Amino acid sequence: MYRPILVFLLAVAALIAACTEPEPPTLSLYRAVHSGDLNQVMRHLYWKTDINQPDIDGNYPLHVAAHDGRVRIARALVEHGADPETRNAAGESALRVALGNGKTQVADMLLSEGTSINPQAMLAELVQAGVSDRDSFQFLLRRGASLSQVDDAGDTLLHLAIARGHLDTLARLITLGADVNQPDRDGQRPLTLALKQAKQSHDDGRNIVELLKRNGASDAALSPETQRKPQ
Repeated sequence: MYRPILVFLLAVAALIAACTEPEPPTLSLYRAVHSGDLNQVMRHLYWKTDINQPDIDGNYPLHVAAHDGRVRIARALVEHGADPETRNAAGESALRVALGNGKTQVADMLLSEGTSINPQAMLAELVQAGVSDRDSFQFLLRRGASLSQVDDAGDTLLHLAIARGHLDTLARLITLGADVNQPDRDGQRPLTLALKQAKQSHDDGRNIVELLKRNGASDAALSPETQRKPQ
């Protein structure tokens, strides 16, 4: 007596499930993330696509979302198990990728989801990589990073930028208030290092020297008279 009713109810339940179940994705996960197609990404998440599997370049879906500034997609990936601490083939976390590309909204979301951060170490890493994004630098400064901190090797952020020839990064640090005359642990001022570097390089080295001088840098190894002479 009750069997037909039970069969009917099961059939109705199956029909409802079929109506609410999303269709399988028609784009690859990486293409969906790149294009910002949240619907396709959510289909992948529903159908249990492995979101912690790197692509051929060693990047993960979360890294791609971080690079492209896809905040909603990045949040969905984290909420469905993407590991924010995983590093890509370049050794970068999703947070590092976000800040390296000025995507501070993604970075803020990752921190809200519990991603760990060392603001000073991250700022130094960005400087060494030649990043010059104002928003990313200010993001880290607001969270405790310092422009005057000396690292374990005795270098200031300016020394790190100069040693690697990163003119734009150096200019950004100066604009944000870095002291152009702060010496490193060995007492070497930024201009002293820049003059040494300029002897081994071409335009970039000379441009760095001129940038420092325009902003009041001095070389303790030179007399004021010598400093006024054109290089």
